[in-house]
Order: sequence, then C-alpha cells, then structure tokens
Amino acid sequence: MSINTPVYYKSPQTLIGRFIMKQSIRGGVFWALIIGAYVASKAIGFSKAYPTQISRDKIAANFGSNTGLSALLGRPHGISTVAGYAQWNTIGVVVIILAIWALLLSTKTFRGAEESGRWEILLAGQTTARKAAVNALVGLLATMLIIYVIVAACFVLIGKDQAVNIGVGPALYFALASVIGGALFISVGALTSQFMPTRSRAAGAAATIFGIFFLVRAMADVTTLNWLYYFTPLGWIEKLQPLYKPQPIWLLPLLALILFLSYLSVYLAGRRDMGDSIIAEKTSVKSSNKLLGSPLSASIRLNRGNTLSWIAAVLLVSIFYGLLTKSAAQAFMQTSAVHGVNKLLQTNSSSASILYLGIVFFLLMVLIMSYSASALGRIREEEAQGYLDNYLVRPVSRYKWLSGRILMVFSIIILMGLASSIGTWAGVFSQHSGASFHSIFIAGFNILPPSFLTVGIGAIALGFMPRLTSILAYGAIGWSFLIQMVSSGINLNHWILDTSIVHHIELAPAVSPNWRSNFIILVLGVSLCVIGAIKFNRRDLANE
Repeated sequence: MSINTPVYYKSPQTLIGRFIMKQSIRGGVFWALIIGAYVASKAIGFSKAYPTQISRDKIAANFGSNTGLSALLGRPHGISTVAGYAQWNTIGVVVIILAIWALLLSTKTFRGAEESGRWEILLAGQTTARKAAVNALVGLLATMLIIYVIVAACFVLIGKDQAVNIGVGPALYFALASVIGGALFISVGALTSQFMPTRSRAAGAAATIFGIFFLVRAMADVTTLNWLYYFTPLGWIEKLQPLYKPQPIWLLPLLALILFLSYLSVYLAGRRDMGDSIIAEKTSVKSSNKLLGSPLSASIRLNRGNTLSWIAAVLLVSIFYGLLTKSAAQAFMQTSAVHGVNKLLQTNSSSASILYLGIVFFLLMVLIMSYSASALGRIREEEAQGYLDNYLVRPVSRYKWLSGRILMVFSIIILMGLASSIGTWAGVFSQHSGASFHSIFIAGFNILPPSFLTVGIGAIALGFMPRLTSILAYGAIGWSFLIQMVSSGINLNHWILDTSIVHHIELAPAVSPNWRSNFIILVLGVSLCVIGAIKFNRRDLANE
C-alpha cells in the first residue's frame, strides 16, 4: 500500500464503542458460561436430589423460614418447585457476581482510561467528550447484551431438561432478571467515574453504593420492613420473580434508573475538562514527608484509604450477619434437615447457630480473597502505569519493592481476619446466641489461608504473565466459589473438587479447623510468591 493512500475506517462514529466491546467481550463470555453452569448445577441438581414432591416440600420447609439464607439469597418464593428453587438459589448470587464485574469494568473503561492517558488518544479523533462517553456506554451495554444472549441460550437449554421443565419465555425473562443488575452497575460505575479523580476511588464509590443497596435489600428480606424494597434496585430485581408469579412491571424503574444514570454520566462528561472530576482532589496540601522513607511505607500511605475501606467492609458485614445469628438459628430449629448447607460447608453439624456461622465465615472468606486479588491488581497497576519506574531509578531493588508490597497485603489479610472475628462476635454476643469468643476468633483466622494462596497466584502471574494478574487472581476465586456452590447441588469428581481453594478449608465453627491443610495452603501461597518475585526480578517491566 502506498504511503499516501488514505485509509478509510468503517463507521468511525462507532469506533470507540466497538473497541471497548472488543476489549470487554472475553471476560463477559467467561462469566456468562460460568453463570450458565452454575444455574444448571442448581436446577438439575435439585431435580435429581429431590425427585418427589414430598422431598421437595421437606427441603422447602428447611430453607423457607431461614432468616440467614434470606439475607444472603433473598426471600424464597415457591422453592418447593424446581423453577422456584433455581430462581431463589441462583439469581441473588448471579446479580452479585455481575454487579461487581460490571462496576470494575465500567470504572476501568472511563476513569481508568482517562487516568492512564488512553482516553485522550480516543478523543483525538472527530468526536466530543459526550459522544465518546455515549460510545463507551453503548460498547459496555452491548457486551451485557451478548452476555444476556449467552445466558438466555443456556437457560433455555436447561429448561428443556424434562425434570426442570422451564419454558422458553420464562427462561428468557429469568436471564434478563439475572443480567440487568450488571447493566445497572455499568451505569453506576460510569457515573462515579465522573465524580471521582482516580479509578480506585471511583470503583470504591461504586462498590459502596452496591453495598448499601445490598444491605437495604437484606434488611427488607429479614424484617417486616417490606417498604425497604422500594429504595434499593436489588429489591426491584428480587421482585421481578421471573419463574414464580412474575412481576415484569419492576423492569420499568430499573430501565429508567439505567437510562437516567447513563444520561447523567454523559452530561457530566461534557461539562468537565480532561483529567478533572466533579469531586476534585486538593490542588494544594500541606507538605508532609510522613511514611515516605521506604517503598513499603510509601505504599501504606498511598493505599491507606482503600485499605481502611476494605477492613471496614469486612467488619460491617461480619457485624450485620452476626446480628442475624439468633433468628437464623431459630429458623433452623424448626426444620428437620440441613443437608444442603452441610454439604456446602462439608460438615455434619446439628447446631443451628454454629451451622449458620459456618455460612457467614464462608462468605467472609470469599470477601477477603477478593481483597487479595484486588491488592495484586493494584500492584500490577503500579507497574502498568509506570509508577514503579519512580522507585527503580532510586537505589531500590525489585525484590525490596515487591516483597514490601506482598508483606503489606499479608498484614492486611491478617487484620481482616481479626476484624471478621471481632465483628461476628459482637453481633453474636448482642443476640446471646451461645457461640464462644474463642471459637469465633479461631474461625476468623481459619479462613485466611485461601487469601494467602490467592496472593500467591497473583504473584506468580505477575512474574510470568503480568497482564493476566487480575484475571488469574479473580479467576481462581470465581472458579473456587463456583465449584463449591455446584458441589452442593450435584456430586462432582474429587479431582475437580480439589481444584477449588476453599474446598480444602474446614469452616469453623461448624467443624474443627484442619490446621494441616491450612498450613499446606499457606506454604503453597508463600512459595508461589517467592517464585513470582524471582521471575519478576528477571523480566523486563511490562507497561499496559
């Protein structure tokens, strides 16, 4: 081709949207297939485990009045049927997964790209800030549409199973109810990206909004304050009831909120300058050299806000679910079996409050593992954005920098374990539920080894495949959670079960901790960190 030959691009007005969709589609397809497999395990597993109506009525009695599970999954409706049980036991989990993925993706696309300078390149063409924002939102929502198509196809295939027997129409509606939460938090992430000056703060604000929505929905499910449903979009999603007495009217406020937040994001994008934000950082602050004496102390200073937010989140979540222990135990005492929960937690406990606390610490374990993946992602981000160069031009070795960051992450994980113990005990103690401080204290530290291993997986990825650091760390969590949830519905080969990190943890206080297994996981995590650090020291720096 001649150097003077002009190059024509197809539909340049939609170039940004197509570029963003191409970037995000791989992760979207991954999660869509995960969701399909998860729902299949629950629906088909329930139909095979409880083939008669008598057995289904029995399991409905077990779970129907359980306050703790209602807080986690939502208030059950029609769970004596395959469709009702599949809806109750999956849609809450799916909404959480897609919401978190969507808000992280959205803040990365908007504020993350602007922070790194990539957004400026996109705006160099024949476009405006508002048109670019519209394109970005269209690209992200198109990714959600593709996720919907895949999830809907999976649900239709699942419904064709003779034992499940869900029609095409309800399956499509079920898929829409599952995916619409992701579309909502794409718009939430886009809006917080206009308000906050950095990607981490934008993601933190979006995650806080999600946490508030979730807690309000949980309060509506476990109390008589049903009017709280009207104040949280997660409550609107729960009211859709796609497979049991559908109420599609609740799609209207959800769609209206998505459109409003998207419009507001586009409007604000056109009102501010590149790099600015509605809530701007201080242009001048009092000079301080505190915590700048070493790379480790500097990292503590730079990440203290994010760190305190994570610790506070663990503390508040543990207090909230600790307060529900007594009511959950009373609900369990009125039932004749807890087989499904015992299988999930790998226990045979008959104590209602202890069994419920096992569920609580299982969720706290996943939350702390999520912090571990997030922390490794931030370490990778410092390299990708070129911040690490500022350390390495000084007499600072790569070993010292990376070991300091990993040591900081390990220390925060331990603090989170302590926060989970204190918060849960505070909630349990206020309810006089009978669990001792010693057993809860042990349970809080028993859930930490998987987080250390998650750090190890992230570190080994940082050393060998730096651009996949976050993907592999979060992928390990998603896979482990999926296997654990699927195994509670169907029997899996032990080789598959062994690939789940959390499968090897005996969740106290429902069962005594397996310290030998914990030690092996801890040693494996530390070993992976060492190997990753050695490789990191020998490779070239890899920017974004």
